[in-house]
Amino acid sequence: MSSRDAELIQRWQRGDAAAFEDLVRRWQQPIARFLYRLVDRADVTRDLCQEVFLRVYHAGPRYRENGAFAGWLYQIALNVARDAGRRRRHEPVRLTSQEVPDRGAASEAIVQQEETARLVAQAIAELSEDLRLVLVLRHYENLSFEEIARVTRTPASTLKSRFAAALNRLRVRLKELGLGPEETEE
Repeated sequence: MSSRDAELIQRWQRGDAAAFEDLVRRWQQPIARFLYRLVDRADVTRDLCQEVFLRVYHAGPRYRENGAFAGWLYQIALNVARDAGRRRRHEPVRLTSQEVPDRGAASEAIVQQEETARLVAQAIAELSEDLRLVLVLRHYENLSFEEIARVTRTPASTLKSRFAAALNRLRVRLKELGLGPEETEE
């Protein structure tokens, strides 16, 4: 855990509400990104993110510093995403008018980028939860395999195998969707 996180947690546990607000500001974007990549639903990501920080707020007094705040936070986010998945399993996916992009003024390059991003997100969403989770945490959130092991309670060696399998399945699926390596590079 960064010394900044440790300081904020200590201040918050002593009753400094501004310290909790700072923690939320510091972690809101990474957690929202993580949740979006897990659930692939922009319409629920904001609510899930709020749920994560509500759970953190309620659990905060019981948190004990062990150098793994990020892992603890991602574990809560993972649980929130899983809970939401169980609740929404049979709910139809629908786009709101805000989610349908207006491409009238967009250049061809932007349209192509958006389409590539959509296809990559679709391919990631098609992965099993175990593969998607390790891919998102490792590639997008830059967690080490040891950190992911703490979050998922899975041996790092298993996670490395899953990561390799996820990359392979993603590569195959993207090829099936007509994307070569040059379109998917970040």
